[in-house]
This record gives sequence, C-alpha cells and structure tokens, in this order.
Amino acid sequence: MSCEFCMGTFIKQKLGRCKQCMGINLCLLLVGLAIYLGFNISTWLAVQQVTLILFIWVTGILMVMHLMAWCFYYVKKA
Repeated sequence: MSCEFCMGTFIKQKLGRCKQCMGINLCLLLVGLAIYLGFNISTWLAVQQVTLILFIWVTGILMVMHLMAWCFYYVKKA
C-alpha cells in the first residue's frame, strides 16, 4: 500500500517524507554492503565489481539525501 507521498511523481515530494521509501533504500544499501563485505569480489569480472560499487555509492548518496531532507523537515516542524 502506497502512502500519499509515494503517489507523487516528483522525487522532492518523496525525499525524506516517505518512511517506506527510506526503508527500502536502507535495505538495498545494507544488502549491497553485505555482498561487498561477504563475498570475494576480486574473482568477479571488472564490470561486475564496478556495478556493485556504483550501486553502493548511489544508494548511499540517496540515503544521505533522505536523511538530510528528513532532518530539515523535522527541524522545520519543531
């Protein structure tokens, strides 16, 4: 079930407001980090290594943006 923010089409409407989107992003980040730390990626092809590292970076940046926006809305409301 989508929340009111997930129904929006613009990312700035969702960023930092939708707990479901933040939870999914956190899970993706943790799975990516678990794969990176749990497997020996030196045996993978270079393309696979770069893809995993980019995936971790992108989900990490998105998580930081979510947290910054959440803090802004939290302070703004208080």
